[in-house]
Amino acid sequence: MCMGEEIWLDSRTVYIGHKEPPPGAEAYIPQRYPDNRIVSSKYTSWNFIPKNLFEQFRRIANFYFLAIFLVQLIIDTPTSPVTSGLPLFFVITVTAIKQGYEDWLRHKADCSINECPVDVVQQGKVVRTQSHKLRVGDIVMVREDETFPCDLILLSSSRHDGTCYVTTASLDGESSHKTYYAVQDTVAFRTEREVDSLHATIECEQPQPDLYKFVGRINIYKDREEPLARPLGAENLLLRGATLKNTQHIYAVAVYTGMETKMALNYQSKSQKRSAVEK
Repeated sequence: MCMGEEIWLDSRTVYIGHKEPPPGAEAYIPQRYPDNRIVSSKYTSWNFIPKNLFEQFRRIANFYFLAIFLVQLIIDTPTSPVTSGLPLFFVITVTAIKQGYEDWLRHKADCSINECPVDVVQQGKVVRTQSHKLRVGDIVMVREDETFPCDLILLSSSRHDGTCYVTTASLDGESSHKTYYAVQDTVAFRTEREVDSLHATIECEQPQPDLYKFVGRINIYKDREEPLARPLGAENLLLRGATLKNTQHIYAVAVYTGMETKMALNYQSKSQKRSAVEK
């Protein structure tokens, strides 16, 4: 283990460019990861009615009027069940329509994000694909003013020192440019063919929501020598939602995709907001 590297208990191995390690290195263990699809919507067409009704009747006021309505149906009372049932039906219906429309807008936004074009390096060439088709281990090319499609480890950039500038305003509200760094051993891989020839693996911690914490290491294989192990930290990790600035382009490898990205893990709870009394 490299000096200064933290110990993490649960880890994943990312094979850069989906290349197996050379013979004699660690065993190749294929791992299944989610695709890069983002889902921020709450409902689907088949669970909307039962789920929405359940959430609405969790509210004490709605449950109270439902109980009154049922009592009036079962027991002979001076007042008609319509007096409590009709207002309740109206409130439930209007709320369901409002929440259904809002969720439909989220579905549209998700579809737009998931179909965004992304440049991926395959067989020494840049191939354009859709964001939701990205997989862990893909080498991605991002150009200036583009948003990172997933959580990436920086491999090289158009700058000779392997640095790039990033804004994370959509993640933490900070509009100032932050500097991120590539490991010095991968800085020289500056073209599609060169970066596609990189033979390396990344060992890192499993996804967790802390935007400012990342622990890992990259193992670079050269000829038949022992792999070069270099530590990785938060200064090497480009987060989904951040934007590349003042840098012509960068090459990076996907380590966390879809709902495992730090941005997705930081989504606010999708449960309905309820007052302290209702809780």
